Amino acid sequence: MSALSFIFCCNPLFHCRIYRIILAVGGIMCLAKPTLSQEIGAYKTIASGTFQNIAIWAEWDGSLWVAATTKPNASTDIYIDQTHTVTLSGNEEAKSVFINAETGAGQKLNLNSFNLNVYGSLHAFAGPAPGIPGNAWNSQNWIGNSVGSTLTFKGSSRTLVEKNSWSAQTTQSRYSVIFEADPGELFLIESPFKALSFTVRSGAVLQKVDTSVNPNVCFTLSFNTETTVFGSGPFGELVIEAGATFISECNANILNRSTSSTISALNFDLQNGGTLILEGSNPRIETANFQLNGKIIHRGGSSPKAFLSNSYPDAATPAAVRDIELQGSQNLTLPTSLTLLGNLEKSGSGNFDASSTQLTLFGSSNQEILGFSLTVRDLTLNKSGGVFHPNSNLTITRNLSLIQGVMDLEGNNLLINTSNSGVLSHSGGRWRNVGKMTYFGLPATLTPGNATFPFEDTQNGGTRKVQLLGPSPGGNLSIQFTEYRGADFNPGFNDSDGTPILYRKFSFFEFSDFLPGSTPIEMRISADQLIVGDVTDLRIVGTGYPAPGSNLIGQDPVLLWARREVTFSQLSGVNFTVGSFRTTSILPLNWLKLEGATTPLGNKIRWSVNSEKEILFFEVHRLDFYTRKWEKVGIISPDEQKKEVNDLEFLDQSSKSYLPYAYRILKVNYLGEYSWSEVIRLDPLNPSHSKDITIYPNPYSGGKLGLRLPEGWVRNPKVILQNSLGQTLLEDVWDESLFTQFIQNLPAGLYFFGLEYEGDFIQKRWIKK
Repeated sequence: MSALSFIFCCNPLFHCRIYRIILAVGGIMCLAKPTLSQEIGAYKTIASGTFQNIAIWAEWDGSLWVAATTKPNASTDIYIDQTHTVTLSGNEEAKSVFINAETGAGQKLNLNSFNLNVYGSLHAFAGPAPGIPGNAWNSQNWIGNSVGSTLTFKGSSRTLVEKNSWSAQTTQSRYSVIFEADPGELFLIESPFKALSFTVRSGAVLQKVDTSVNPNVCFTLSFNTETTVFGSGPFGELVIEAGATFISECNANILNRSTSSTISALNFDLQNGGTLILEGSNPRIETANFQLNGKIIHRGGSSPKAFLSNSYPDAATPAAVRDIELQGSQNLTLPTSLTLLGNLEKSGSGNFDASSTQLTLFGSSNQEILGFSLTVRDLTLNKSGGVFHPNSNLTITRNLSLIQGVMDLEGNNLLINTSNSGVLSHSGGRWRNVGKMTYFGLPATLTPGNATFPFEDTQNGGTRKVQLLGPSPGGNLSIQFTEYRGADFNPGFNDSDGTPILYRKFSFFEFSDFLPGSTPIEMRISADQLIVGDVTDLRIVGTGYPAPGSNLIGQDPVLLWARREVTFSQLSGVNFTVGSFRTTSILPLNWLKLEGATTPLGNKIRWSVNSEKEILFFEVHRLDFYTRKWEKVGIISPDEQKKEVNDLEFLDQSSKSYLPYAYRILKVNYLGEYSWSEVIRLDPLNPSHSKDITIYPNPYSGGKLGLRLPEGWVRNPKVILQNSLGQTLLEDVWDESLFTQFIQNLPAGLYFFGLEYEGDFIQKRWIKK
């Protein structure tokens, strides 16, 4: 890179009142005086032509420009002079690129759908090469000319575009930029930059903010503004790939399509394994779509920090993120609604503020709260797999909604509705290893929806749900579940009605911190995943003594409820557990294995058990994640497969290769005793990459929807349209008029458009504006 120093002598007409505008769009250098010329070995053009044509180049030997004998390479600077255009006819390399970018300079570098590796930096200049350093002003198409063209920055740490040496003023920037720094190296951006797209592939890129003016100005990344070519709405994409890092010091204008006309970018794609570091206190990204599947780190600053926002009318508000880490001493306020697919981590002295946040835990991987105790307004557990680990006491000040999944408190406490203005809602899911669960502000009427407490039995398997049903005295309620493996088959006491109790679980529940009440309620405890011969044999008992209240007959052969009528006043000082008046009612079963695999022919499930009773049959049950309903999809007898009991399998040929499912097995023996296996999840097959489809227009804003099929697909394929959560919205044979009519009512956003034909499945991202 040339060592250049210069002096600014700007016209007083421009002064400070337009300085901020100049910075935002690329700026003007009114007069600059170079004090050092080009490096020895630098190249300049002496005519237009192809990059590899040595006849268009002259080389600086230290005193004179002499005819070039080879084309430029990765160690040589190039200067593209006035009136000249250099065209690539293949992929090429250069060190720093200096372009004459005076008003009306026209196209200077035609990448021609090829790639130019740049190992130095970009510079604009005026006058004959090496010229006077300066910004580009009103040059409409000085790089690019084709959507397949790319500039790739490679190598070690350096500044790629220096302040006052580059511009985002051009409207026809028809090229994409790739940042490919060596591992551990950092690229700096100190001037506005415009392209078709930006991709951070490796290393780190730092977007600087100009602190020399007040207010500070961001060196914005923006995108082509040719509305006749790319439409007038959101356009352009920033991608941060796995292993790469993008750092921004900015608040406003980190990313947009057009700063002057407030048009957003189309996509901000933080991929899984990528990192976004935000230094600003109120960072704003103006984009129509977010995919935040990597890690976001908030750090730096001297004032409290906000998560991520926008101000443009066509911009989206980020609703889901994988991982967030808070570094430094400033607090971070989370948004009012956020879906988290990964972890929240505090590694500095600042704290997360979730006092106004509805936080949804989502996805199939483990999630953790690291470095702090989470207090959140509302929490929804909706995990298809993995376990949520708070790693400390978990406080929900208002609503806790359990839909599916597991949270493991690891001996810490769970506090629900501490503000007395919310409610517990349970339709699925469970918690485990809870030190003490306290439910503040009990509802006036307790129902299965608001008073189901699902404790996982880690010692014996299954979910030991507790329900309290009926009128409540209000106030609070604490429950502790003490776990021991096994059961007492000779407890030696009678129930309060004189019935001998011949079985009781060692594990038990204790209730405390409640208001007294004399009105009868119904208590239920589930014998889930225990082999129960007759559900009417179940009883709620104490640990060696009868429970207070009176027995109610057991109910539900699937959920296996033991029931008892008690009052709140009778809950005090008693250990409640599952019992039976028949020794043979509850028997052990050991599931040895349950596993599965997704295949093109269907989902294959394999399992084995160890039991002292002969097996009558197994039922295979499948969960559709979209309908949230279980259905029986098969029944297997060990004799049918002529295999030992410890090696059975089932092929679910009705499953669809592009959808995720969950499976569980029901085992029934000749005595009518049964038990459920654990639940496993199978993800869809990866889409085929051997063929491709084209959906147009994409992005879509109206009109007919067209489809270009791979060669050989002669009949109409099946089309599956899914939303960003993987939920199937429409599944039918392709019909242009049908699909065009259907998509008119879809909200704007990201969708997945899949086609299935003769064993092939291809899926494409499709965006409706």
